Amino acid sequence: MKRSQWRTLLGGLAAVAAAVLIVSLIQVIRGNSTVAPDRPVHAATLNQRFAILSKHHSNKCGLRPESLNSIATNGRVQGSCCTAMNFRHYVARVHGLREYKNETVIPRDPYDISVRLAKRITGYADSINLNPGQQATYNQAMKLADEHGPCCCHCWRWTAFEGQAKYLIARRGYGGRRIAQIWDLEDGCGGA
Repeated sequence: MKRSQWRTLLGGLAAVAAAVLIVSLIQVIRGNSTVAPDRPVHAATLNQRFAILSKHHSNKCGLRPESLNSIATNGRVQGSCCTAMNFRHYVARVHGLREYKNETVIPRDPYDISVRLAKRITGYADSINLNPGQQATYNQAMKLADEHGPCCCHCWRWTAFEGQAKYLIARRGYGGRRIAQIWDLEDGCGGA
């Protein structure tokens, strides 16, 4: 290819890139922007976060814990898995999780969880063994939680939040009621 042809090709590519950037900026200004599912949602308001996350569906009932390995380490599991997100419940859950902002094993948003965190707490399900007293605490949480467990089905969330609970019980001294409350706040199934 001649030098003049390269220049023409590069000039054309630059024009396409500029057009894509302009369209993206227009979408952001109009409020029609989307966020790639491998990036955390950084929106100014819960309304905006809800609008974005309710359209993402990388969170699925059939997603097994071992499937997390097929998602980029810096990826995200976003959106609801079973039914459409409910705004009122979304806001209540995010506000409720703020109480636990200093716990690194508890997500800030049940509909936008990093794969890195999901893998970390999933690992605790096998690596932490509870003594009989701690197991009784875990069993109490199972009875008290709305889903009668960490999630409604044995998906990645079940294993992840089982591991999270084991960590919080064994290493942080959390009780069954508190674990059940956290599980209820982390419910990512959607709906009311």
